[in-house]
Amino acid sequence: MKIAVRLACLLISLFVVTPGNARGASTNNIEIIVNNTFMNTDIHSYILQGTTIVPLNVVQNIPGIAVQWDNMTKTVTIDRDGETIKLVAGQKTATIGTQQILLPVASTILKGRVMVPLRFIAESADAYVVWNAGTRRIYVAKASEELMAQATSAKLGEARTAALKIPRVSSLKTLEITNDTQNQNYYFPEGISNQFFIQGGPGISYFEVVGQHVEEIWTAKLNFDIKSSDSLFFLPYKIMDQDGEKPSIKGRMAYYHLMLPIMEATYGFIDSTGKFTTDGQQSMTLNEIFEIPGEK
Repeated sequence: MKIAVRLACLLISLFVVTPGNARGASTNNIEIIVNNTFMNTDIHSYILQGTTIVPLNVVQNIPGIAVQWDNMTKTVTIDRDGETIKLVAGQKTATIGTQQILLPVASTILKGRVMVPLRFIAESADAYVVWNAGTRRIYVAKASEELMAQATSAKLGEARTAALKIPRVSSLKTLEITNDTQNQNYYFPEGISNQFFIQGGPGISYFEVVGQHVEEIWTAKLNFDIKSSDSLFFLPYKIMDQDGEKPSIKGRMAYYHLMLPIMEATYGFIDSTGKFTTDGQQSMTLNEIFEIPGEK
């Protein structure tokens, strides 16, 4: 019944509008990211009365639901765990299972595309949704069961690799940073897989695994020419700009310094005084972590 109620809300949220003439609708560069992938569409998404309306092909990328469109009958069919919802474009009724629901307005077709509310459909699939007003991005995140199982592996390398691949969300601002095309650094608290830093050039971000997604907790721009005790002990440089909450990390850190042109990484540990110890070097690709011998 909970699913039915939530999907009833989903259907009631469908409106007949066009973004150009609807009062309160906004189309200014809304970006949609589903499981770390930017969605490219030939019709712009838009916001109406606080609800993001997207083309049907966007929600088809959300794990956990199956969406079909019948062009002959103009019917959208959504299946989640065997429960079926159907709505016909232009009609004011929809069905959830065998129950018929009267909608205040008909569903929307814009320039030959069916438009649907993103959040309600995503949340009906138990996906996590974040609207970042500053960047005008919407994140939809839901890791697969296989990836979440890997994230709890007793093998630290496998668990860290999974953590790096779990879909990410962010409510933080985007800092003006020139990307480093030569190197990427990963830092993990010793023995930990669900907390990590990624650094490229002067930019660094801290992430945590939360449920079936990863959240960006803190991001910063560093000045490597100025030392500072107010920064991270393993990167003790002046913070020029930041957003979010800077984490307090005190124990030993494991690090991987990935050299992108040759796809090899040096690795080792950083103690609480900031001293680096390099233990070796081996082949490595982006977001593929190996175990460091001797790590506790």
